[in-house]
Order: sequence, then structure tokens, then C-alpha cells
Amino acid sequence: MKLLRGLVGAILLMAFGWGGALADTFDIFEYSPPQGWKKSNLQGGVMLALQTKESFGSIVLYASVPAGNNPEQNFRGEWKRLVAEGLGLSGEPTTEMGPPNGDYQNLAGGIAASQDGLNYVVLLSTFTGNGRVASILYITTDEKLFDLFDRFNSSLKLNKPKAAQAPPQNVARPPSNAPANVRSISTPTTRFNDGWVATIENGFVRVAKGDLVVLLYYGMPLPENMWVTGNEQDRVNYYWSRLVAPRYKVDELKVFKNDTCYFCLYFGEGSATEIATGARKHVALYIGFDKGLGYAIQVVAPSFAAFQREFPNIEAVGKMYGYNKFAVKAADLTGKWTSSSAAAGQYYNSVTGAYAGMNAVSKSDTFTFNQGGTYSSSHSGASGFVGSQQFYSQKYQGRMTLSDWRLTLTNRFNNKNEVFEAYFEMTGAGPVLHLIQVDARGIHYRLTRE
Repeated sequence: MKLLRGLVGAILLMAFGWGGALADTFDIFEYSPPQGWKKSNLQGGVMLALQTKESFGSIVLYASVPAGNNPEQNFRGEWKRLVAEGLGLSGEPTTEMGPPNGDYQNLAGGIAASQDGLNYVVLLSTFTGNGRVASILYITTDEKLFDLFDRFNSSLKLNKPKAAQAPPQNVARPPSNAPANVRSISTPTTRFNDGWVATIENGFVRVAKGDLVVLLYYGMPLPENMWVTGNEQDRVNYYWSRLVAPRYKVDELKVFKNDTCYFCLYFGEGSATEIATGARKHVALYIGFDKGLGYAIQVVAPSFAAFQREFPNIEAVGKMYGYNKFAVKAADLTGKWTSSSAAAGQYYNSVTGAYAGMNAVSKSDTFTFNQGGTYSSSHSGASGFVGSQQFYSQKYQGRMTLSDWRLTLTNRFNNKNEVFEAYFEMTGAGPVLHLIQVDARGIHYRLTRE
């Protein structure tokens, strides 16, 4: 235990100095890698390792995850995830609270372990703050590395988490110089006729009815390697560990198993204990994928029976996406809204195999809504085989009227009025304006603010 206490004590010195110039960053960490140690990128982390004929040492920095403000609870959750389950080690760690590191409270603990005649020490150091917990895992077979761990820790600096993850390039987002209110709308709450109430919150839309709560998360990327090898268990675990595990301790996560499928379902559920309150809940997680992003739905019910009454099948959970819908006010519309899309297909002769050309379709739509109730719009596009495509371009201007989730625009095609169902869908990049023509519902504009 003296060996272990020495390691814990070394790790807790990290708030007393920053050392020399910072050479690298990962997630909220800034650090100086030990000289000669090999860096490897892991899924959700970075590992620094040194192996010789006599010893082995590693330092693994894990990406921070959402969490409460209780350092002890966060440590226990991370220990279970990274050590008990990740390394398959049992036993209670010896822990000690360390001094704060900026906005983060440090708590470290570890155990001495032995496997196949090899003695080593495992230490987990967690940092709680800014609504997140970040972890570092240290493993070594050589106590001579403790001083090196100390020097590494003395160079650590922890930053505030970024306000929001930058969306992928294929997701529309406001420019960096956009005003602060570009992501907000006037009506952040919708009361639906069936009793559900939707409210926009940071990172998700909260939908509640009675003691049932559903969280509609904005799109989150899936690691590239999991698109190739990830099965139902892998993908559900990936999102569960980030969205559910920081708040709920599940008894047993049951993951729905797909048969051979094209549009697969990704769904997991289990009875759980809410970490903050100790209350018993039934928690489920549904993930749908679109354009490289996973859109998760988390359901929290007071019991499995209550969950089943509202959601008799998995598809019923997926339909909750439809509650990400908010009313449009005139003040929210002011400005320019755009959308564009394109698709193409290559053709080959079925007999000779010779190339037969490419068919392509592209279109662009822009609406500008002005103060005072006027608007203008332009619509252009092309379709057909490349080299003989048909082009169109249309422009309109007139007045607009908003009433009961409807937007009426004057002076449209053939100088007639057109009525659209109008609502906002909230995303991590801000609101998406949906305009669906009432008498021709195939005309559906999905617009983002320019």
C-alpha cells in the first residue's frame, strides 16, 4: 500500500505548477508528452506508452463526458467504466481528494494488481467541473515512473469545454460572425394536443408528459471505424456511455439484436438507478442515423410497465422525432434562408458495358423575409443528362402572413397565393425552417439561416 499511496500522492500534485511549454492538446487537456513515449490515438482517447525489456508504463487521457457536480459519484462511474469493466479488475480503490485544477475538482484512486505473475499499479484520476468529468488512467510495473507521472501531471492544464461541437461539413450552420441569437427562437416550448410538451434545451429537445421524459438529442458523429465494424452492441454502447451512463447506473443493458437488415434498428434499455437521487427508473435509448450522424432518443420512465404502455414497440420510440417542432414567429423569420441539394447517377450499357452518360439533378432555393411583412424568393436548378440538361429560374416577391402554424405568401406561381405549413426543427447548428406547401405536400423546403 505504501507504493500505491506514493503514486496517488504524486498524481494529486498536478495543481501546483504547469512546467514548461505545452506541446499538445486533447479534448479539455493541455499537456507535455514525456520524451520518448509513443503516442497512439484511441477511440475516445489518447495513449502515451513506454515499454522496455524490464518495465511498462502508460498514460491514457479520455475525452470528457457530461456529468453531474459530485466528484465522488463521477469517480465511481468512471472507475466502473474504465477499470472494472474496461480492464476487468475487481477490488475497491484507495482514493484521495486532490486540490482543484482551475474549474475542476480532482479525485484520484488506485489499486495494486497482479496477473500471470506480473505486478502492476492502476490509478484513475478524475476531474469534475463545468458539467463534465474527464479522466486519466495510469498503469505501470515500475515505481521509478512515479516521478515521471508527477512531472507529466505538473504540466497539465484543463480548459473549459467548447460551447458546442462543430458540426460536420455537410450540416448547415451559421457563420462564425453570426449574432448570438441566431440559434434561438421566440417560442422554445410547444404544447401538443396529445399532452406532450416539448422544450428546447442545451444539446437536446426535452419532451415530457406526466412522469415520462424523452430527450431528443441533436446529431452526434459515430467514429469512422464503427461504420465498418460496429454492430448493435457497439453502437448502442457508444452512445449509451456518453448520454445515459453519466446520470444512470443500469442493472443490465439489453440491446435489441437485428437480423440481416438494411435500415437497422439500434435500441437498448434497462432498469436503472438515477445517480443524483437514487430513484429507480426504466431507461431506453434509440439511435437513428442520417448523413453520418447518430440522432439519439432517450426515454426515462418510472417503471418498465409505464414505458411499455406508452411505447409498445421500438418504432413508437422512433416516432418521437416528430415532436421536435416549434412555432414560427415573424421576428424569427427576418433575414435570408437558403437550401441546396444535388444528386447524380452514372449509366452504363447493360449489353456492352460502355459508359452511357450521367444524369444529374440540382436545385437551390432562397427566401428573404423582411421586417414589415414582405418577402422575396428565388428558385433555380437543373435536371437531365449532363450536356443536355434543362434549367429553370424563378423569382417572386410579395407579402407574407403568419397564422396558426401557417405561412401565406402572395404573388407566387401564376400570381396566386401559396399556403405553407411552417415550423422550426431545432438542431445543434440552430433552427431549420420547414415550409411544406399545403396543397402540394411534395414541395417541402428545409431552410437554414444564412
